[in-house]
Amino acid sequence: MPRRILVAEASAPLLAPLRRPLRAAGVELDAISPAAASGRLGPASHVAAIVPGGAGGAEAVRAVRAADPLLPVIALFADEAEAAAAAQGEALGADGALVAPVGPAAVVGACRLAERLRAATARAVEADARRLAAEAPRHAADLEFLKRLLPLEVKRSRRYGYPVSVALVAVDRFAEVAGRLGPHGRAALMAEVLGLLAASVRDIDLAAPFTGERFVVLMPHTRAEGALQVARRLCARIRERGAGEGITVSAGVAGHDGDGTVSFGGLVKRAAEALTRARAAGGDRAEPAEPPRRRDRIVLG
Repeated sequence: MPRRILVAEASAPLLAPLRRPLRAAGVELDAISPAAASGRLGPASHVAAIVPGGAGGAEAVRAVRAADPLLPVIALFADEAEAAAAAQGEALGADGALVAPVGPAAVVGACRLAERLRAATARAVEADARRLAAEAPRHAADLEFLKRLLPLEVKRSRRYGYPVSVALVAVDRFAEVAGRLGPHGRAALMAEVLGLLAASVRDIDLAAPFTGERFVVLMPHTRAEGALQVARRLCARIRERGAGEGITVSAGVAGHDGDGTVSFGGLVKRAAEALTRARAAGGDRAEPAEPPRRRDRIVLG
């Protein structure tokens, strides 16, 4: 199976004479717009991208990174000294630079280096994800444990009359963020969010992954107002952590003050509705749940 290199349309004419010798060396060039690269990139499809080193180079690098964050990017310059090209390529955010006219051997060599770079980057990202998961505080609970604990804690709250709150937290625009980061980057992000969640609550509170991009936080002996402040602080911490990356979270908070009846399912449902409102309002915020509906009791006779 040939190695494939994405070539930005602006750079394609400089490489056109190399198509035949590169094909003989097992390398195919795909000339497309970097902006149209989304969905066409990945370790099984392309090993590198070549973008113009001059005008539009930085924009092309960003477009490729958005489509596949791990794909090595090479900036191609025309009539430029190699040292200057290397410095300018780094300034554009590229992983390397080539100077035209360029021969097939240089492209094949860059291709092999790109493959090694991608493998090394993937290993580093995976190691970071494992480290972040391992470093999450111990009160980042296992989901199965939390599923058993949550209903019991709500029952205790109802029986002994103390407050309990639940927060559902989710990464905003998750599909877009996940596509931009790739699987390893997504795993690292989720591990980091869980770590920040667990570090933002008390020792008696518990946090765990819930479903998809959502996390659940159980806060016994905490009224909804206090839990809402915790959730808002968390949103601020994620915003600061993701400065420049556009990564934010939203939260929905529901609480039971210890009086009357309550169920685990009811708390989670109200928190989920509040989370939906927070996301619909633009995200990067925490919203309180609506008060539970009270059923009127009619006594006859």
